[in-house]
Amino acid sequence: MKRWEQTNLQSLIRIPEPELMEEAEQVQSYAHADFESAHSMIIKQFQSRLPLQFSPKYVLDLGCGPGDMSSRLLNLFPNSNFTFLDGSNLMLDLCKKRLFNVLGEKRNNNLFFKNELVQGFVPESSFDLVFSNSLLHHVHDPYAFWSAIQRSIDDDSFIFICDLLRPNSLAETDHLVDRYAKNESEILRKDFFNSLLAAFRFEEVADMIATIRMSHKLNLEVISDRHWICYTKPR
Repeated sequence: MKRWEQTNLQSLIRIPEPELMEEAEQVQSYAHADFESAHSMIIKQFQSRLPLQFSPKYVLDLGCGPGDMSSRLLNLFPNSNFTFLDGSNLMLDLCKKRLFNVLGEKRNNNLFFKNELVQGFVPESSFDLVFSNSLLHHVHDPYAFWSAIQRSIDDDSFIFICDLLRPNSLAETDHLVDRYAKNESEILRKDFFNSLLAAFRFEEVADMIATIRMSHKLNLEVISDRHWICYTKPR
């Protein structure tokens, strides 16, 4: 067993992890990790499911973290107005620095950075696109996450959510950590391990979607050995 495993991890019930990354070393480790392969794959999945000629005026990035995925969204929609939300002030500062480095002084849109927990987020108006990557597994009450999305949309909004899948065994968890975080720091490997255990299974997410009765009908798909996506069904 890995040295970070605890004796209470003998079955793969969900084990929540801290909702926020607030330790500087942990945040820096996450910010400098190599997510190129995973994030490129997720963005391709996202693009392939967008409505034709989709051009959102207002975009919400829930749980933006240090901004790698956020910068990819900005490249896709350079004229959209963005709201980036994260409960960790350190993460949000890194996101802000990354995006301003990408954009420089030349931009035709507004960027808003909100240091808030998703549970308490109450937008002033709806967004055309609500995007979230790897936030749900951090939230202790998953229905608070879905409620925040419901508060952020109108009838024409497009929703896209991606998150981790909880493995079926500790052996599978170890395999995924070794396969995808082999060359990362021990801090990141531990965080990835804990995140996999905090994630939801496909059937658990399906039950949530059935329970919340969101105004939008949603598709739910597994897209890799560790990711699922949920997105708006076309009308």
